[in-house]
Amino acid sequence: MAFSYPEKSSVDIDAMDQQASLVESPAIVDNNLPDFSHNAPRPETFEDVSSNEVTRRLLDLASQLKRPTPSSSAAVNSRVFGITPNREQFDSIDSQSSFLPTRTGYPPVPHAESPGSVGHYQPMPTELKSDAGQASEPDLSKLPTTGQSDLPAPVLAAMLRAASPNSLPMTPAAQAKSAVDKLRQPRSLQSLLGKESAPAMDINPDHAVSKLPNHLSRTSVPNSFSKGPESPFTAKPYRPAGYRPVDVESIRGDFPALHQTVNGHPLVWFDNAATTHKPNSVIDAMSSFYRKDYSNIHRAAHTLAARATDHYESARETVQRFIRADSSKDIVFVRGTTEGMNFLANVCQPFLKDGDEILLSELEHHANIVPWQLLAKRINAKIRVIPFDDNGEIMLDEYRRLLSPKTKIVSVSHASNTLGTVLPVEDMSAMAHKRGARFIVDGAQSIAHMPINVSEIGCDFFVFSGHKIFAPTGIGAVYVHPDLQDMLPPWQGGGNMIQRVTFQETTYSDAPAKFEAGTPSIGDAVGLRAALEYLEQFDPHALLHYEHSLLEHAQHGLSRIKGVTIYGHAKEKVGLVSFTLDRYSTEAVGKELNRHGIAVRTGHHCAQPSLRHFGLETTVRPSFALYNTHEEIDRMLSVIHQLARKV
Repeated sequence: MAFSYPEKSSVDIDAMDQQASLVESPAIVDNNLPDFSHNAPRPETFEDVSSNEVTRRLLDLASQLKRPTPSSSAAVNSRVFGITPNREQFDSIDSQSSFLPTRTGYPPVPHAESPGSVGHYQPMPTELKSDAGQASEPDLSKLPTTGQSDLPAPVLAAMLRAASPNSLPMTPAAQAKSAVDKLRQPRSLQSLLGKESAPAMDINPDHAVSKLPNHLSRTSVPNSFSKGPESPFTAKPYRPAGYRPVDVESIRGDFPALHQTVNGHPLVWFDNAATTHKPNSVIDAMSSFYRKDYSNIHRAAHTLAARATDHYESARETVQRFIRADSSKDIVFVRGTTEGMNFLANVCQPFLKDGDEILLSELEHHANIVPWQLLAKRINAKIRVIPFDDNGEIMLDEYRRLLSPKTKIVSVSHASNTLGTVLPVEDMSAMAHKRGARFIVDGAQSIAHMPINVSEIGCDFFVFSGHKIFAPTGIGAVYVHPDLQDMLPPWQGGGNMIQRVTFQETTYSDAPAKFEAGTPSIGDAVGLRAALEYLEQFDPHALLHYEHSLLEHAQHGLSRIKGVTIYGHAKEKVGLVSFTLDRYSTEAVGKELNRHGIAVRTGHHCAQPSLRHFGLETTVRPSFALYNTHEEIDRMLSVIHQLARKV
């Protein structure tokens, strides 16, 4: 998703990279320069130059640029460098972690109606064009000549703008970047969602929501650029300025599974809390990997092994970026949340002893209950339960009372999969740490619906499944706080997780390899990376606004149907509703909805304790995602209303 704003370093190399990529290549009209337009092939010399080498040349050239006059220095500094570009400051740059964009095309220009969204291309204004219809030709003679021909045209044009800011007018793309930069300034959620600044979305005004839950502003928007070590094979992914509009019809076009009929009706997929469908980008990425790049990873000298390793480690970096971890070394791949919780229940055993306590909430999925029960039985520990009230809100006073010096582990869901309740994990984490306990977050139901920042949450571990966030099954991730990685033992033995093996002793690898024994699910990791990058196209707050409007629509409509009881009225919820209908079993309701092509989940949802709080064994649970529509909700409400009338 470019879920992301690029972070600015002291010399803002990322801004230089984006400035270079934003200058439209057609603005260069010089027969001696290579053609970097969309349809032209890359020259072989450019392919052969590593990103580090290109960066080094750019820095060398930048240091030779003629300093602007005092009157124009402020414009140069703010538009290109962020500070005055003298050689001493460039000497402090780590060229190993600075990369130029690898894509040569220029990005779309934002809609005039929606400055923060990127949608369609717009033509260059006529006043910037010459008689031949091309942009005015910049005077490249003002640049230093050393190494000039080795750099791509967009980079040269950006450097020319820096050398003489008044000699070349800003292109539409550069103007768009300037406008988007203004939108990137931090804003309150209220201003973001106000009438004047609300993102343009395909939402029926009748279903608009006045405000969002408070949790939507608790975490900052993740950065699109990795802070951790780079993959040895690829540079940072290029990100265009702005976001893709939340146009639901366009989004639905990305998901082929949605375009089918079930029982003679168009499919309505309201089972997103159980699993999500996959966009074409995920399907294509996995297919391409298996067609061209498949190999086992690490410890091989051949090309396909290098490619496969690159794919796998790039997926790890993407997860790191998406959840705002400090390093890709903090990310451990697992099969999903269930395996992640079992992994933690095994490696956290050294933290507990006989008589110690593990705190879980009454809202938990079985995957966050059973592994801890198995551990408690092994070491004679006790499990204590944090209750919730009849609205579905966690009872923080009871949580505070349960915390004690005996509490060693607190493990809770970020969002309930039965009631939709979003737990105040930041506050709960701080309270747990004051008692010296480790804090674990099950993020299976939050990962696809809100920005995640593990540093702001303050958790020791964060776990999620890929298939809940438009990625394939068989892949998930566990964030492990760097302070704990050396303390934790391996949980499985085999290849990849060792440094040296003898029959007398084994030396283990460092994290994350220490926790990833054997051949991993490489292709599924490729799909996970593609899914996260798909979501990074969109403004996360725009997605939250839209999904919350779906939730409000469904809850309001269901509440007006006689015989329907909704369970879970927490102030902060993700997009799901649990309900029952008088005189009908939940299975009967589910079957009738399926007869009309509507897929919902019925049963105990693998969270029996949370339903038994209300004296229930099962509920009907429609759950929503970014590709669902208000019209689909109306179809569901119509079927349930017809059932209610029959009674």
